[in-house]
Amino acid sequence: MTHDPVCGMKVKSPSEYTIIINNQKFEFCSETCKNKFASDPDKFIKKTEPTYRTTLMGIEKIQLPVAGLNCITCVKVIENEIKKLPGIKKANVNYALETANIEFDTSFATTGKIIDAIKRAGYRTNVAKISFGIRGMYCGSCVAKIEKELRKTSGVISANIDLGFETALIEYVPSTINISRIKNVIKDLGYEPYDTTGLQVESYPTAKVKVKEEPVDENQLAREKEYKTLMMKFVFAGMLALPVIFFSYPTLWGLPEQFQHGSETLRYIWITMSLLSLPVMFWSGSQFYTGAWAAFKNRSANMHTLIATGISAAWIYSAIATYFPQIFPEAKLADQFFDVIFVVVALVVLGMALEIRAKGKSSEAIKKLIGLQAKTARVLRNGIESDIPVEEVVLDDIIIVRPGEKIPVDGIVVDGSSAVDESMITGEPIPVEKHINDEVIGATINKTGSFKFKATKVGKDTALAQIIQMVEQAQSSKAPIQKIVDKVAGYFVPAVIILAILSFVIWYVFGPVP
Repeated sequence: MTHDPVCGMKVKSPSEYTIIINNQKFEFCSETCKNKFASDPDKFIKKTEPTYRTTLMGIEKIQLPVAGLNCITCVKVIENEIKKLPGIKKANVNYALETANIEFDTSFATTGKIIDAIKRAGYRTNVAKISFGIRGMYCGSCVAKIEKELRKTSGVISANIDLGFETALIEYVPSTINISRIKNVIKDLGYEPYDTTGLQVESYPTAKVKVKEEPVDENQLAREKEYKTLMMKFVFAGMLALPVIFFSYPTLWGLPEQFQHGSETLRYIWITMSLLSLPVMFWSGSQFYTGAWAAFKNRSANMHTLIATGISAAWIYSAIATYFPQIFPEAKLADQFFDVIFVVVALVVLGMALEIRAKGKSSEAIKKLIGLQAKTARVLRNGIESDIPVEEVVLDDIIIVRPGEKIPVDGIVVDGSSAVDESMITGEPIPVEKHINDEVIGATINKTGSFKFKATKVGKDTALAQIIQMVEQAQSSKAPIQKIVDKVAGYFVPAVIILAILSFVIWYVFGPVP
């Protein structure tokens, strides 16, 4: 059975009243409906939109991965920078998941401007690039029209179309928009996107589609790379810290007289320490200075500000004590603190590396849930079976499921019966019998029979997608005490710096003469 596109009546297929347009067959209940359709086909051909678009009355909701978060203060810096943009309704940065959830008015803000704001704050969000061909372009106006429409699409950062080679280079955020959606935007404009990788689809009706994989998780790759880099920095600083600590406390270790305070040998060792501390500060601890500079440009302070200020002060004082000891009124005051630089940098870098590793593990549950989803669906459209990516399934599609296959989306059985393993949803190990008018859940496994069902929930409306969303929300939620801790953390760094300055002033003005 199919539906008449003019009057909506059910029509038994195949019908004697048929029209084929662009390899798509339309069937009618009568000659009258057929003639009415033929006079103006565009009026009755409905273009389907993917259900994962979240635009509602000009308000767009997007989620962007953010790399480089090291403390709670970073969250506030990014949120404040994003909120400076016109049209931003809401901006929440999740420290645990390293994501930014933004709601904005599409008439004032764009995804590209939001990403630029994150970069201005001193952080980065990972994007991907894709290149493919476009048929049907004839002049510069075609190029301008496609580029304009793509740049307006949420999740697209930039779009460059080459008319001569008929190719498109798109930069986009994989977590916000996928390749299918980008191509659908171009198709809606009347052009035909095609892969330039040489993959072909057989022309006969039941051809299996070779689904192109989505880009690798750029955020995960960046996290792994950052973890390895931080561990290398820790090993470098930690290895140098051992001899530095040894010679920084000669009395404690009972070293010979030539290594005690005031000896020329120890002074040369201090000079060596001052030189070795430079690569530790500016390579192992480079992120502290770049983070502090980014915070300074945004007129704020964070953990990096505190560490960069501390190790810099330690190096300056120690260098003066090493190279110009005569300016101190007493020899015992000309002491060095190079060991502080090595130990602080090594331990904090190790903590950052372990934190990145922990963040990666916290998202494994969500990744496993996403891995349960089916990649393709076998749909029946106009009497023709075809395998398509699950993202292209729309409401009311008739989907065929064979034994051993995953059910692609949620729906209602319209033909056939089977036993379905729903243990991934209910935990019940015994398969559930499914008959006509019974509901089936996406990502569950069909066991014995073959059946057809009508899609009732697709995209982010499916049960599995809702579970994933709830898990993300659970990870994002904060206990009341955590909100208090976050608030205190925002004032901690400025308070420490202010107290340090006040302590110096009080000592300098009211303290005893050295």
